[in-house]
Amino acid sequence: MKIEDLCGRGKATHEQEIVRCDQTGMHRETRIILHETLMHVEINGQLAMKLVCTAEDLSELIVGHLYSEGRISSAEDVTEICISADGKQAQVKTAQPIALYKKPLEIRACNCGEDGVMERATIADADIAPLPDFSWKPEWIYDLARAFREGARLYQLTHGIHSCFLMHEGKILFCCEDIGRHNALDKAIGRALIEGIDLTQCVLFSSGRIPDDMIEKAIRARVPVLASNAVPTDRAVELAREYHVILICTAREKGMDVFSCRELWTASGTAQNDTCTA
Repeated sequence: MKIEDLCGRGKATHEQEIVRCDQTGMHRETRIILHETLMHVEINGQLAMKLVCTAEDLSELIVGHLYSEGRISSAEDVTEICISADGKQAQVKTAQPIALYKKPLEIRACNCGEDGVMERATIADADIAPLPDFSWKPEWIYDLARAFREGARLYQLTHGIHSCFLMHEGKILFCCEDIGRHNALDKAIGRALIEGIDLTQCVLFSSGRIPDDMIEKAIRARVPVLASNAVPTDRAVELAREYHVILICTAREKGMDVFSCRELWTASGTAQNDTCTA
């Protein structure tokens, strides 16, 4: 894959003058806030999607999104990515035509699980098998929760951004951040694909709530464990159990809620003769 990213880390934040009002009165101050970018993505010369995002890790975002939404089967399907200096334009070339990109497709920073917003195929429409068995350690989640609490770079600056940490074989490799939790997860998946990291041996830790479309991304990417600081929806739990994704929410340094694991798959009748290794 050839990547020409003229934006790089881009302009993710900027200083904004405000008027601070408190018990001492009113006075001028500055705050660091997030810079919001609308990136137009053309695939094979045709407008395919518009991404509201944070202007960094944009190549990773594109690759991760295409993969987690089932548009491509591997990173090799993308042959070239060119990102403009301002992060507002992206040109993508693929090895084969992607029929699903015949018309513009709007992607929002947070679609909150609304069906049809991305005109995407649902998991039920695809022939996807449950994930294979995977053993994990609670200590991994405690480490991720600790890293989340400490905060990633943009969070420390703005306290207004989502993050997604990627762990491989018990080691935290990196964190991706974005204005939207879906984008942050896609960036982490995309970076893993570009760097040749085996996603089937990874854990993703998201800062945001887990609705059904976040679980669908993990299923398509074949990520066996999705953890979060926040809570899931009932549909997300249902999908996680059906496709054998280990779903861990309200994860803290001293405890967590496991909504989907081998014990629960067995209890629901979707797995046999297995026990959870939590």
